[in-house]
Amino acid sequence: MIKINQLLVVLAALAWAAVAAAQPMDDDPAAVQLWSDIESVLQRDCNGTTRIGMKVYSLERKTTLLSKNSNVLFTPASNMKMITSAMALKRVGPDYRFFTRLYTNGRIEGDTLKGDLFIKGFGDPWLVTEQMWVLVNGLRNLPIKKIEGNLIADNHFFEDQERVATWANYRGPEAYLAPMGALSFNFNTVTVYVEPAPVAGEPPVVVVDPATEYIRIHNTARTVGNRRDHERLIVNRLPRRGYDEIIVTGTLPKTMARKKYFLNVTDPQWYTLHVFRKYLEQAGVTVEGGLERGRVVDGARLLYEHESPPLADILRGLNKFSNNFIAEQILRTMAADVYGAPGTTENGVKLVKAYMRSLGFDDDRYNVVDGSGLSRQNMVSPDQIVAVLEDAYRDLAIFPEFIAALGVMGIDGSVIDRMNGIRDAQKIRAKTGTLNHVSALSGYFQSMDGERFAFSILLNDLNCSNGKAMKLEDDILDLALRFKRSGGADAGAPSNQKVETFPINP
Repeated sequence: MIKINQLLVVLAALAWAAVAAAQPMDDDPAAVQLWSDIESVLQRDCNGTTRIGMKVYSLERKTTLLSKNSNVLFTPASNMKMITSAMALKRVGPDYRFFTRLYTNGRIEGDTLKGDLFIKGFGDPWLVTEQMWVLVNGLRNLPIKKIEGNLIADNHFFEDQERVATWANYRGPEAYLAPMGALSFNFNTVTVYVEPAPVAGEPPVVVVDPATEYIRIHNTARTVGNRRDHERLIVNRLPRRGYDEIIVTGTLPKTMARKKYFLNVTDPQWYTLHVFRKYLEQAGVTVEGGLERGRVVDGARLLYEHESPPLADILRGLNKFSNNFIAEQILRTMAADVYGAPGTTENGVKLVKAYMRSLGFDDDRYNVVDGSGLSRQNMVSPDQIVAVLEDAYRDLAIFPEFIAALGVMGIDGSVIDRMNGIRDAQKIRAKTGTLNHVSALSGYFQSMDGERFAFSILLNDLNCSNGKAMKLEDDILDLALRFKRSGGADAGAPSNQKVETFPINP
């Protein structure tokens, strides 16, 4: 696999060297002027060694407006999530639900469960606090007020490997590196709040949510009276045997506001099982047994089935906030549904490749190794991303949900702070992508005269900051928003007529 990936990189570099100077693909004088303006933008700080791929495609005319290296392979970063989203929507539809099921090998007498309670995960990426309460209340209302046996977690719907193989170097505590698990809770993260103590010299107040026995705190930090005595505050997570430990060191000035940190956990099913027990107890359900890992035994009967919100809603969390965990959970769940359990990343990638083949792209024309885009070994072209965008646009069964999951420029998600104050910026719906030396932005926009376009801008080998790269992308789209065809009957919707807009996110 590594050799194939290296070959793809070489081929991409050769293709880069062979591509002629970019030019407008449309002979409209307005397109020529637009490209001239964009060329001026491209001469800025991010030019030079930066590799730039771009395509702007008219969805109404079915023609390319502008193109630069659009058939060259680039690392797409989180733009990969749009391909995963389109594949999932096409395969199972926007109303697809994920399940978490409760089984028992015992019997209910009155309000007492005499036996073990199994909780089995089926890949739900949205088993968050509110949904866990729904699950627990569903069990309590059977009614069950006491469980005499053990709580047993079944995580076998997925493969044991909790991280994608190509993520070997990504082992940190950051939330975006959260591991996967068929049974998972709150994106396999915890929130850590750190607040200065009222008196200098005392340790700051540390609160972890959710608070369970799975998380332990080691706090050696101290509160200081002024910022001059301030040392860096560090909040870390270290794996221990059977639990994770939050390590807090450094100092926090007395005048500083409460700080919030999101950290991942290292053992998803054990973490989720601890949370499940805590929520049961808070709901008034007594658990007399212990916690175990295992499988649902033969002959166990289903007590309660919890279903997630629809896939359409979950995709908003995936794409607007670029949640890696959700993307990988979806990929493995689709794999288990099609190829059988356990769901694997490898089988999920097969589904992505099948989808790409349906768009006319053979397997040797790109490389995909995960669903989120965290791996640098993913390589696709602007042509391929635009093909996915067009395919979704032409399928009314999925398009409203697909576009509603993208960020509204300057309004929400990962683009909330971009193009603020730019007229009509909300007519851009986009997905960002960021890695070290990589920036990407792809999606849809509506031009000044109402014409709808799909676009993809991929920047690799950045010789500038990601912030400057994002500014370059925004400036290109600012010009594109103001594009207006030179005139004539086929110039798109006239500016003095009401044009139908993209569906607005509720």
